[in-house]
Amino acid sequence: MKSFFRFLYELIGSPQPPSETPVYREVIFPNVGLLTLAISLALVLVFYYLINRAMGVATFNKGRHWAIFLIANAIIAFIIALVQCNSQQVAEHSYVYWLATLNAVYGLLWFFLFSLILRRGSTNASTTPF
Repeated sequence: MKSFFRFLYELIGSPQPPSETPVYREVIFPNVGLLTLAISLALVLVFYYLINRAMGVATFNKGRHWAIFLIANAIIAFIIALVQCNSQQVAEHSYVYWLATLNAVYGLLWFFLFSLILRRGSTNASTTPF
């Protein structure tokens, strides 16, 4: 799992400064990746199964409502990366913000993919976002 997240997050380059590369590879990348996956899945489940199935809110099934959750997921993913880097006390560097931005993009991707897979189980939003 570490090598998968290492591959994904090192697409923007090697961590800077180089002395902190092991911390990124062993702690930050797996933590950020797993948290982003879990939160993306949780938000998809909340949107499709809690709000649009269990609660039956027929007015919260439009594309713009899905986009609200998508953007919220991206913001949370950005914050996750910053918090993880700060909690590991890595040097403040532009790489941290590039990592956070890339993680937000991955959050968008995971949310979209989970939406495609899980939307059929919703009674009110089974066609959202398409």
